[in-house]
Amino acid sequence: MKTIMVKTYISNIKNLLDPEENPILLKDIWNSRKEKILSHKTPSGRKQSLGSALLLQKILLQNKLEPNDIKIGKNGKPEIEGLCFNLSHSDEYVICSTSEKPLGCDIEKIRQVKKGFETRFFTEREVLYLNQFREDKLNQFFRLWTMKESYMKMTGEGMTLALNRFEFIFDNEIKVYRDGILCNCFIKEYEIPNYKISVCSEDSIFADEIEIVNLF
Repeated sequence: MKTIMVKTYISNIKNLLDPEENPILLKDIWNSRKEKILSHKTPSGRKQSLGSALLLQKILLQNKLEPNDIKIGKNGKPEIEGLCFNLSHSDEYVICSTSEKPLGCDIEKIRQVKKGFETRFFTEREVLYLNQFREDKLNQFFRLWTMKESYMKMTGEGMTLALNRFEFIFDNEIKVYRDGILCNCFIKEYEIPNYKISVCSEDSIFADEIEIVNLF
């Protein structure tokens, strides 16, 4: 019996050039993605979109899948027959998680946030959990934020899902409750310096380490 595993890949895009000024970088990108890349108004946005596409393209080809077969599914989420995937980016990094079942991933650079920001996005119990931490509160904020984001992406609902409808409970293991009912999903965390990464999936087996991929 084949073992299903959730894998996560990461690439650094610090040295990636702006595709608007270097259109040759788009020559191998599938057509629908080219439009999305160039629709971004800032160089950083175009680089992140290009980096995500290059990373995904490498992974799909490794799995003998054709990037041009990607279709836009429900709520604008890209999908391809034969593999579930999800993309995320933050500052200098892009990530992609893959599995055979629905999943979501999120990466966030740890940075300062406005005081009281957590009360806008987290449930009362989640805020109480965060308030246990003083020196480490910012790390815990982004830890929880990436978990919530990855869950919303796994469901395909994204930000259409009200943030107060589901919450994370930190016990002996991490549990997700939606409308008071325990969800059948699993969380894996990865860390690189100054960033938090979370992956949420219906699969329970995750790769131990995140895989570094060079885009060129």
